[in-house]
Amino acid sequence: MKIALDAAKGLAFLHSFEGHPIIFRDFKSSNLLLDANFNAKISDFGLAKEGPVGAQSHVSTLVKGTTGYAAPEYCQSGHLATYCDTYAFGVVLLELLIGRRAVNMRLPYDEVYWLIG
Repeated sequence: MKIALDAAKGLAFLHSFEGHPIIFRDFKSSNLLLDANFNAKISDFGLAKEGPVGAQSHVSTLVKGTTGYAAPEYCQSGHLATYCDTYAFGVVLLELLIGRRAVNMRLPYDEVYWLIG
C-alpha cells in the first residue's frame, strides 16, 4: 500500500500545477521505480503533456499510452484530462492488490485482457 500511496502522491503533484497540470499519459506499473527504502518514484516522462488550461475541460491529442492502462474515454475521443492518469492508477492499484498484470500476452488469447475485457 505504501507503493500505491507514493504513486498517488506523485500523480497528485503533477496534477496540482496551478493553471498547467501535467498529465503523465503512460502511468503503469513498469514506470514506477523503487528506491532502497521502497519509496515509489514515477519515471519515463516521454509521453507527458501539459493539461487543460483555465476553463478548458480537456486537451485534444493523438491517443498514446499502453494498452490496458489508457482510459476508454480517452481512447475513443482523444480528449486528454487528468482522469486519464486516475484511470491508469486504478489499473495499477488493482494489479498490486490482485498480483496479476492487466495485460499478459503469454496467456491464452481469451485471457490476455482479463482486467479490461
